[in-house]
Amino acid sequence: MSVAGVNFSGLATGIDSDSIIQATLKVERAPEAIWKNQITNYKTQQAAYNAVSAQLLTFQIASQAVDGLRSFDLVTATSSATDVATVTAATGAQPGSHTIDVTHLAKAEKIAATAQPSATSPLGFTGQIVINGKAVNVAAGDSLQVLAGNINSAGSGVSASIISPSPNQFILTLASKNSGVQGKLSLSDSSGGAFLSGTLGLFGAGTSVRHVLNGTDAGSDLFADSATSVATLEGLTAIPPAQGTVSITSGGTTKSVLVDLSKSLGGIAADVNAAFGSAVATIATVTDPISGASRQQLQLSGVSGAGSLVDDNNVLANLGLVQRDYGATTQLQAGQDATFKIDGITGSRPTNSLTDVISGVTISLLKEGTVATPATSTLDVGSDTATIKSNITAFVKSFNATIDLIAKYSVYDPTTGKTGALFGDSTTENILDSLVTKVTGQVAGLPSKLSVISQVGITLDQTNQLNINDAALSTALSNDLQGVGKLFRAAGQPTDAAVQFVSGSGDTRPSGGTGYAVVISQPAKQAVVTAGAALLGALGQDETLSFTGNLFGTLPSATGGYQINLRAGSSLNDIVSQINADGKLGPIVSASNVGNKLTLTSKSYGAFADLAIISTIGGATANSTGIGTTLIDAKGLDVAGTINGEPAAGAGQFLTGFQSGGSGLPKGRALGLQIRITATTAGSYGSITYTSGVGDAIKNFIATQTDGFTGALTTGVKGFQSAIDDTQSNIDGLEDRLKAVESGLRSQYASLESTVSQIKSTSASIGQIGR
Repeated sequence: MSVAGVNFSGLATGIDSDSIIQATLKVERAPEAIWKNQITNYKTQQAAYNAVSAQLLTFQIASQAVDGLRSFDLVTATSSATDVATVTAATGAQPGSHTIDVTHLAKAEKIAATAQPSATSPLGFTGQIVINGKAVNVAAGDSLQVLAGNINSAGSGVSASIISPSPNQFILTLASKNSGVQGKLSLSDSSGGAFLSGTLGLFGAGTSVRHVLNGTDAGSDLFADSATSVATLEGLTAIPPAQGTVSITSGGTTKSVLVDLSKSLGGIAADVNAAFGSAVATIATVTDPISGASRQQLQLSGVSGAGSLVDDNNVLANLGLVQRDYGATTQLQAGQDATFKIDGITGSRPTNSLTDVISGVTISLLKEGTVATPATSTLDVGSDTATIKSNITAFVKSFNATIDLIAKYSVYDPTTGKTGALFGDSTTENILDSLVTKVTGQVAGLPSKLSVISQVGITLDQTNQLNINDAALSTALSNDLQGVGKLFRAAGQPTDAAVQFVSGSGDTRPSGGTGYAVVISQPAKQAVVTAGAALLGALGQDETLSFTGNLFGTLPSATGGYQINLRAGSSLNDIVSQINADGKLGPIVSASNVGNKLTLTSKSYGAFADLAIISTIGGATANSTGIGTTLIDAKGLDVAGTINGEPAAGAGQFLTGFQSGGSGLPKGRALGLQIRITATTAGSYGSITYTSGVGDAIKNFIATQTDGFTGALTTGVKGFQSAIDDTQSNIDGLEDRLKAVESGLRSQYASLESTVSQIKSTSASIGQIGR
């Protein structure tokens, strides 16, 4: 019987019903132990699969290190005199030995102003100064300390400091942040000012051409565009902006020219040319030697001699065409270029970091000599076989670790009969067999003398472990580095310069010696927009061009997008220069003058290169860009063609084999092969020979086994989880059934106890009556 959930077994019957029930449940629960053991085994196997998968991914990383396009192009660089120069080389740099003789190091210009009695007292000047094309405001209450801070905040490439060599002596120093002749300071007072020359005492009496070009011409400072007012570009705030009637001597002819800084560079050039009646002034697009950005420069021909430029009201100085000479004690250090000889050939650069003297090599100059006795070092660039060998060794070690792990889980002990978690598992057995086959097999398409890794000293022993003969591998790397590279990596060798190998995939089959034919039916093209009308003079009014389309992250639209404002008076060449110099447009499109029509070409290729342009001025309007108020939407074309006669998908200049099979077609041999096509016309472009080395084969095979959806190990882990879940469901169902059985049995025994108790009670009552 049961009272408040407590069982009292056999009080009436004397039967131990609880023991009977538990015995019955134990018999019914017998399958549960088997199922729990199965779950333990499934989890052990699942963990083993996960461990093998993790090890394979580690092995894949090691494989990628020997399968990269430039994995065997690694280089090392050394300097024989590291106090003279240090050297580093990028992957792919050509091996060679070079001698560098350094006569001068590049230095940044540094100047000092006249000493002031206080760093905090007002300087008493109100106006502006111009430093490297940036106006700096000076107020009457500004001290030397405030002035230095304002100069440093101007972003002009100049560092201002205050030194105090003696008590009550405070000297403002200005140092260019850029070394070299091009990094020299460009300093001038604004119109009507004499702060730099008077208060700070920086200048002497004479002047000189600031930027001498080609020995015969003069150039201004560099500006963002040639269509915006110079006063606006520099930040000059005088109203009206400075004007000055200057004297210019070109080719022996002297003219007076009114230079107005409220005009653009293009406008100033037009005024100079009008005065001379010929093209003395031009606007050139130049590369800023410091930043590398595209900039605009006013250039004057034949005016570099002494006295050829006579300034008025500082307008030529504000343009950077002339510079007042420094005072006798002003210049602390002159700006100079690095000068050197490389293999006996004279060269110079504005900095001591030489990145373009030897292709792919960076040289840092540290010590200078003289012309008679230069500081000398020998720079050696060679193949980095040490790192390449290290990568091959890591590949071998990772292979062995993978084999060891699979063997650990597949072990069988004949003495004890114990087995590993994956003993007899077909999936991991197939993985092991495939790894061994791929790493020791012949690489299809390579010459027989160098087509298996055993030929470079890497052999397989009876325990499926790879062993390296270091001497043999070193010899192979020294004798035929690229041949060894093809043993490990994917390689494509085109016969035509217009075809470049990019990559293969796990589906790409080796081509054999004849290669895969490359036929182009449509070369890739850029998007091109050409104005509908020529611009022969100058813009008659301000005009705004709006750019939309994929290249600007929008749909083609007649509204919104990126806008550029063109100033009235701008010539077509001014407009071209302004667009090319624009920080947003320059990297995306290239502007040009084609037959006096504005032409805009996307820098990228293909259908994605969607370039849409609209103007605020009608295309038929005289003296406009000719773009017009109707949206022009131009798109590029993707390359189209076949590889090995199989269809290929084009994306810009990139062509990829995509015959995946089905619909009566076999899987293409060139499936996944990607090449770049730089050809500009349709036609046949030779062939490309494709081989897949052991590192590439291993990398691709591992990808198939560990793929997150279809990989054999991934599906195996999911299968174990499903078995675990199903078995746990069986256990849970059994427990539910046993609870019902137990409840039923207890109910039956409770009823029996109640019946027996009633019988006993009735019998006792009858016995009492009998007495």
